[in-house]
Amino acid sequence: MTSRLDQFRAARNALLAFCLWTGPALAQTPAPLELRLADVGRFAVFVDMGGVQWTGRVAKLRVLQVAEGGFKAGAEEFWGGWRHEVIDCDARTIAHAGFSSVRAGGREGPLTGDQRPAQPLPVGSPDEAVAKVVCDGWRPYATIPVSTSVALAVATGRPLIESGAEP
Repeated sequence: MTSRLDQFRAARNALLAFCLWTGPALAQTPAPLELRLADVGRFAVFVDMGGVQWTGRVAKLRVLQVAEGGFKAGAEEFWGGWRHEVIDCDARTIAHAGFSSVRAGGREGPLTGDQRPAQPLPVGSPDEAVAKVVCDGWRPYATIPVSTSVALAVATGRPLIESGAEP
């Protein structure tokens, strides 16, 4: 005959084993950052390739927009921000779906703004460059390594803004 304490221990151990076994599958770990440079102009624009979510030929993604060094809003310095986008690769349209700032040091602000209606991609724009990278596999800055953190993208992008780097 088993005691209630033995039954409790057996149930506890079974629950612990179940949690250890299913924990990794249930955990929602974000995809690692894979920031690929798409455009350099007023901003250095990086596509978060590791976070692209596909529904058919429609991509939902984030784009890191790195600002030039010393960029301030009010008294606070910013590295740039995340633009959230929805790109229809077949229709060649983009719908802006919000923005979240990134302060110097990496602290991110909340996502603000509603999704706007889809618009045609402006020819020669950073949005068109992003669409070419995501939809067509274009690699305009093939010699620039993929950044694995926002800080690395800032360190990579700011000198390129200053030099006016071309693909």
